[in-house]
Amino acid sequence: MSTQIACFPLDANNDPILGTGPLNVQTNLDAVATIIGTRLRLFEGEWWADQSDGLPLWQQILGVGQGARQQQQVAALIQARILGTPFVVSLSNVAFSFVPGTRLYQFSCSVQTQFGTVSVTSTPTPPSGGIS
Repeated sequence: MSTQIACFPLDANNDPILGTGPLNVQTNLDAVATIIGTRLRLFEGEWWADQSDGLPLWQQILGVGQGARQQQQVAALIQARILGTPFVVSLSNVAFSFVPGTRLYQFSCSVQTQFGTVSVTSTPTPPSGGIS
């Protein structure tokens, strides 16, 4: 018996699409990709059931500075979050950039899973209304 994973797909607002039948389920590689995206959008302290789960945007990322060392620290936090996802084996082609004028940080990598490889791009941003 082989290992499998399944989850509901997400709509444009990242809400699960429920109730449209058994064909509306993502499995294996697609499910892992969705779960990675969900894990990167969850910020530490945001989920009532486990305040310690999430990307530590407020606790460790915001305000760490703009230097190359700080950018590497942010990349390490994102990598750890991805590597903590079930069925993820390793990361490769890790790249990140920071634009000081807009304070935009972007991270990308290839994620090797038990089901194949998926590309991930993340731009950590606070929830709507979180920072003005």
